[in-house]
Amino acid sequence: MVGTWTEKHTQKYFRAAVKKRVDFIGTRKHLEFTDQVPPTHEWTAELLEQFNRNLRGVYNGPFDWETTEVLLMKYIMTDDLLNSLKNLSKDVALPHLVRLVLDWACWDPPQEGAWPPGLSMRRYFMKWRHCEPLNFKSDTSTDVDMEQAANALLDMWIANDRLYADTPVQYREAEDVPGVTQYKLRMQDVTDEQRREAAEALEAYLNQEWRCGAPLQMKAWIKVRSYKRPENLPPAENDTVIRGPYMCLQCVKACILECRVPNDTELPKCVSCRVRKIKCAYQTELVDPRADPAFFNPPRALSKASVSQGSSAGPSSSAGASGSAKRTADTLSEEEREVKHTRS
Repeated sequence: MVGTWTEKHTQKYFRAAVKKRVDFIGTRKHLEFTDQVPPTHEWTAELLEQFNRNLRGVYNGPFDWETTEVLLMKYIMTDDLLNSLKNLSKDVALPHLVRLVLDWACWDPPQEGAWPPGLSMRRYFMKWRHCEPLNFKSDTSTDVDMEQAANALLDMWIANDRLYADTPVQYREAEDVPGVTQYKLRMQDVTDEQRREAAEALEAYLNQEWRCGAPLQMKAWIKVRSYKRPENLPPAENDTVIRGPYMCLQCVKACILECRVPNDTELPKCVSCRVRKIKCAYQTELVDPRADPAFFNPPRALSKASVSQGSSAGPSSSAGASGSAKRTADTLSEEEREVKHTRS
């Protein structure tokens, strides 16, 4: 195990520790950071190395895996920091732990092509990417050992600085130097169907991100939808077909990948809006966005995590899709493939 502290235990330790620290000024909530993060263009190799060391301070802490994930994804990787990091050039060599934390926060699929269902942060970091934390032995690690390990995060929080420069050198941080840690891709753990669905789910996310905004972190569901074509419409081969963020806004919001507009009226209305009986936002002057090279050249990361197929509805980067659901043209009801964030 990494450690045994839960989030509740961590909050309790912070409350007690702050009373003894005269260097703490302010009324911030425990574990909450309000510091200003560097804009994308100000990140340097030195800052990334320092940030990696501070991440290591959390990763090597006395926290259990669930708490480690909460600390990294909720308190450290806030949207402003994620937005700053995700727009770095692909050519920037990220320290290993920085890259893994960014991968886990973002929607983009990993190099394997999709996030298989049930993949935990622990397995991804340790087994897939060989990033080892400090382990606390239940039979030998004392409370003092764990409190000392927690102080890296405590000092960072008291300073309200996620780039805190006084964090000591961390256990195994030398392995985080870009290019040092080697690993083989786990291609066998991802199916071709999962890769295909992950690509479709990411396309749906990109459409939303481009057209109407989408969450940075992967905290919700993506549903890739399609609808049965009504029998009273003209042949599909005469449809105007648009893919991408410039199709009907209703289709973008509904995570439909293909907006089809039958050629049967002077007031065009796409198939999905007809089926749902809602006002269509299709505009005839819009063109296929694939002609725009900027559309299919998004930033390095758009936002991800482990994913699995679910059955309950829900609300929103690399979202990997999973499961074996197949699109059927003759289904009588709306078909949905749900992509669920399952990091817990």
